Amino acid sequence: MLRSRSGHRPRKLARSLLVVVLWPQAHGAELTIRVDNIPEGGGRVMIQVLGSRAAFDGEEPPDASAILPAIAPGIEITTTALPPGTYGVRVMHDRNGNGELDTNLMGIPDEPWGFSNNAQGTLGPPGWDAVRFDLEGDVIQDIRLNR
Repeated sequence: MLRSRSGHRPRKLARSLLVVVLWPQAHGAELTIRVDNIPEGGGRVMIQVLGSRAAFDGEEPPDASAILPAIAPGIEITTTALPPGTYGVRVMHDRNGNGELDTNLMGIPDEPWGFSNNAQGTLGPPGWDAVRFDLEGDVIQDIRLNR
């Protein structure tokens, strides 16, 4: 289920860009992901919900994913589709629509990104232990994009 912060699906979202959401069947625990610090200029926000270290490392597919229009200053998505368990969230603002996190020659991201728990890495992305959280009941993950 997609809801805006007001609880309604915004008309702008419904009529603008294609929204792709791949959520499994409903289970009852509610996960809300709020992405803030989205800059003006469009693009799309790509969200992955990862249910294991292997998924975080790219060895398994994400448990759920969504692609939403990047609407400044932030967006929100809520789902009841995940069973209780341990998860992590990875977010990127794909400003140019190429489906990848663009980096400079040194490998530093050129596009905004963020992780659950607002985890930060040292000389690279954070590890699974910094990103993971328990989904039991209702959980809100506020993720501030790094620019």
